[in-house]
Amino acid sequence: MNKFITNFYGHSAVSTAQIAQHMTTNIAKTMGFKEIAIVAHDSGRDTDMERWKRIEGFLAPVQGGELAVVQLPSWSGFEFDKVLIEQLKNRVEKVVIFTHDFIPLMFKPNFYLMKYYIELYNQADLVILPSEKMHKILINFGLETPVLIQEIWDHTSSITLEAKPVFQRKIKFAGGVQRYPFIKNWSSNILLEAYSKGAVEAVGNVELKGWMHDDQLMRSLNEGGIGLVWTEDDMEDEHFDKAYFQIVNHFKFSTYLAAGLPVIVPKGFAKADFVQRNGLGFVAGSLEEVVSIVEKMNEEEYEKLIENVKDVGSLITDGHFTKSLIIEIEKALFLK
Repeated sequence: MNKFITNFYGHSAVSTAQIAQHMTTNIAKTMGFKEIAIVAHDSGRDTDMERWKRIEGFLAPVQGGELAVVQLPSWSGFEFDKVLIEQLKNRVEKVVIFTHDFIPLMFKPNFYLMKYYIELYNQADLVILPSEKMHKILINFGLETPVLIQEIWDHTSSITLEAKPVFQRKIKFAGGVQRYPFIKNWSSNILLEAYSKGAVEAVGNVELKGWMHDDQLMRSLNEGGIGLVWTEDDMEDEHFDKAYFQIVNHFKFSTYLAAGLPVIVPKGFAKADFVQRNGLGFVAGSLEEVVSIVEKMNEEEYEKLIENVKDVGSLITDGHFTKSLIIEIEKALFLK
């Protein structure tokens, strides 16, 4: 089968959006996919003809085929994504949209694009969404295309972590001070290690670890503690829709698990059931509850969590969830 997957370039090397697309593409390549390299570009300045020619150049390697998986957004604007889908539909038999982020729900000022994205998604043969919660929302706005739900992100790694995380009553959080104000407002004596640049003068026990490359981050996380996935209503980004946090897959969630750490996630989190079903950690309703969980945790309980995380983590670092999703895509489109 001649099959393709888009992969965008042009963002910072620390861009989670770019890292996730590259990781997905690399896993897909092991299953016979060919890469379509897309260079991120502010296409709003292009004329229709310039945009069309630019995309035609990206798609030059696609000379017929059975399947193209389009990782969206391309971060080049809606009009770019629209033409990309249109051109691919003329070149391959089946087009799948793999949703990393959904712009109309992600950013409040972009909600006006909802009807246009729904029209675009309805042109695809299949859509991959990060959660059933998002699926229900999009159905209400007119989504008709069949959907598969991505379970969680994978996080492949160039290193093998032989050590087992050590029981420590401390919290690890991969997120920036600028975006997550709870870091600088931390008031607990429980240590919060934040992987962020900047500085804080919190009342509580906070240590900024700085930004780290992936291998270094994985080793640091693997030393012990518990990983935190969190957001609050006072996130310092007035354009970001806080409710969006609850309906998407989070790359840091899989990063913690890949590093061997149990996790704490907020109530309403899209993958909270996954955490509870697989015994990977805890679900908390507030930061006070997060602190209480860590304070009360004992070494025996932690060891049980570590064993559960080890099993799931090995699947994540092996690319299992992406591989399984690709198999499901092909079954849904080509088996009757």
